[in-house]
Amino acid sequence: MVRLWLIVAVAAVAFTVYAVIDCATMPRQRVRSLRRGWWILLVLVLPVLGGLLWFVLGRAPATPGPAPRYRGPEDDPDFLGGPRGTGTLRTGTDQDDATLRDLEDQFRDDQLRDERRDRDERDDDCPADR
Repeated sequence: MVRLWLIVAVAAVAFTVYAVIDCATMPRQRVRSLRRGWWILLVLVLPVLGGLLWFVLGRAPATPGPAPRYRGPEDDPDFLGGPRGTGTLRTGTDQDDATLRDLEDQFRDDQLRDERRDRDERDDDCPADR
């Protein structure tokens, strides 16, 4: 019999802790009847009964609405690279590609300039034919 009361006490404490955490983390729009602080106090003062009252009277049901869903790359037209009109906006990927091309061109120009300078320095060091 002692074990049964011990199990009931542990279950009551667990239920009360769950109710307090649920009440504390519930969005403000879904708390009804009392303010959140009053609900937490009620759940702590009346452990099992307060938790039951919270779940029955205090929580507003979630409003059904369009839930955000995962959009995989196969659903993204930018990923697929479909036909683009002339008036379409550039996406971040297009801008990144353009920036990368500009940097590659700049790097290539710097390499060519360095090669020309090295070649000119070598030509200046060589004795001129007279």
